[in-house]
Amino acid sequence: MRLTGVLWVLLAVFALSCARVSLPSPPPASVGTIAVLPPHNRTGDPLLVASDSFWDPYAANSQSVTVTDVLAAEAHSQLERRGFSVAAADAVEMALGKSPPDNPQEAAELVARRKLADTALCIEITRWEPDMLIQPKLVLVALEASLIDAATGNIVWSVHRSLRPTPTPGAVSLWAAYMIAAHEVVEELLAEWRSEQPAS
Repeated sequence: MRLTGVLWVLLAVFALSCARVSLPSPPPASVGTIAVLPPHNRTGDPLLVASDSFWDPYAANSQSVTVTDVLAAEAHSQLERRGFSVAAADAVEMALGKSPPDNPQEAAELVARRKLADTALCIEITRWEPDMLIQPKLVLVALEASLIDAATGNIVWSVHRSLRPTPTPGAVSLWAAYMIAAHEVVEELLAEWRSEQPAS
């Protein structure tokens, strides 16, 4: 009986230690203009955001929209709302195309060569899995994000988001869950990027 009690205590301690999530650190004091690069999808799944309702804000687009598109749009929008200067998405896409460079340093070189921005925000999705395909309640997400100095190629900020669930309350479809998860994940990544930081 005593052994069972000890096991339950150990299990509770383990669960609490796993539940602790450290927030990403703030960016450097000065980041200049940021180019949000097309995220890398390392999952092996295209992660399509299916437009199965006219409520889908991307339904007007003729091309298929993926989670990487939504993450990039969210990062761009949230950085602007926080007061940062962000390179135009069209300019980044024209310079780099829809497929991002193979590594952050190569991406930074392209950004510097095209004079797009002072820094490049790179995101790599390693896991993105809904708990179910219909009315998903959460999406399991793991990813890496880094900010690269375009002039030097140095990483000036980075975060590793270990695999954990992102709740998607109210989502009745997969695309809705993906949209909610993308918004929440980017908000989490940029939690310490304060709006009072002056834009360059």
